[in-house]
Amino acid sequence: MTLSTLKSLIVAVLLLVSSGLSAQDYYVVIGAYRVQKYADIFTGYARNAKYDAQQGVHEQRRMTYIYVLKTSDRKEASAMTRKLQKETEFEDTWLYEGLLSTKGATQPVVIKEEPKPIVVVEPKEEPKPKEEPKPEPVAEPQPKPQKDPEPEPEPEPEPDKPLPPARGKYFRFIVQTENGQELSAQVHNVDRIQGRDIATYKTNEYVDVRPADPAIPLTIVCGIFGYKEEIKVINFNDPSQTPDVTQDDKGAWVVPYKLERMRKGDVNVMYDVAFYRDAAIMTPESKNELDELVNMMKMNPNYRIKIHGHNNGNDKDIRITSMGKDKNYFSMTGSTSKTGNGKELSKLRAEAVESYLADNGIDKKRTEIYAWGGTEMLVKQGSTVAAKLNNRIEIEILQD
Repeated sequence: MTLSTLKSLIVAVLLLVSSGLSAQDYYVVIGAYRVQKYADIFTGYARNAKYDAQQGVHEQRRMTYIYVLKTSDRKEASAMTRKLQKETEFEDTWLYEGLLSTKGATQPVVIKEEPKPIVVVEPKEEPKPKEEPKPEPVAEPQPKPQKDPEPEPEPEPEPDKPLPPARGKYFRFIVQTENGQELSAQVHNVDRIQGRDIATYKTNEYVDVRPADPAIPLTIVCGIFGYKEEIKVINFNDPSQTPDVTQDDKGAWVVPYKLERMRKGDVNVMYDVAFYRDAAIMTPESKNELDELVNMMKMNPNYRIKIHGHNNGNDKDIRITSMGKDKNYFSMTGSTSKTGNGKELSKLRAEAVESYLADNGIDKKRTEIYAWGGTEMLVKQGSTVAAKLNNRIEIEILQD
């Protein structure tokens, strides 16, 4: 190698190194907090909304940023920022250019002392408050079952009978507890960039998975209340690259999930439990997660829990709607109302969850409640996500 060739190589290496050092990271940030507990709750909310929310620390400001995209492509980051601002509840999204020390979300623990003041990074433009409409559920008429002639029983399929030809690939998702107990659940195939569900699959069944683009890895999320969420990213073209994924004798790919249950001191937010406006009555969609809480208590007979009620503000003279004598947890029909404040509303909501547990076989000696009112709001009261984030129920494990 000649001297001139060597010099050329050195110059080329230096240019590559300098270009690498000068590469700038851009973050699409949806929120920022000084208190780690609040950052974790907000992160969990975004993940529950199917976004790939991550955390990074701004060392100078001593704040935890929650971001959904990190890239060196400014155009890509700008496009996603605009999309979130215009099309989602994250209207306060902004583009951050700089350095963040990355970290993972920790399990939030309820602070029992006086809550510290919350500092939230504000966007450049104030979000326009949206008045939350008071929904009124409409009971759908239940069709009367029609008696059809009983068909002749079909023969049981042979155990070794092959599966029909797949349009994509067959998968079977198995969910177990730490001690090997199998759980009946659902897993979600999600697009964590767009924040949406692609498909939902029942566990322990053969499912034919056919992605729109096989080159994009599958993101399969398993989240059951009372257990820590587990995410598996699967190479569709070669699922064997994913740890613990095997192929059974029918040629299907078996994806196991071993879920870690909550321990003493852990706190889970019931992100899918929602209440009607100024009411201690839950929306019908809340029932699934409430039933998961019931199952958690039944499967863990030593559990004692505290139900924490939080409210969007501490307003006075609220006209609070509560359940009537019929105890209809998911409908405003037959409800009663009285004047109260934000703290009282959060207490009534926690009591509604406690009452639901008792009506489903959970001894009231195993539960207690605490009403925070609006002292631990995660976002401003007028924010577009205030109703979802500030009105919330948290479950703390007191004994396991």
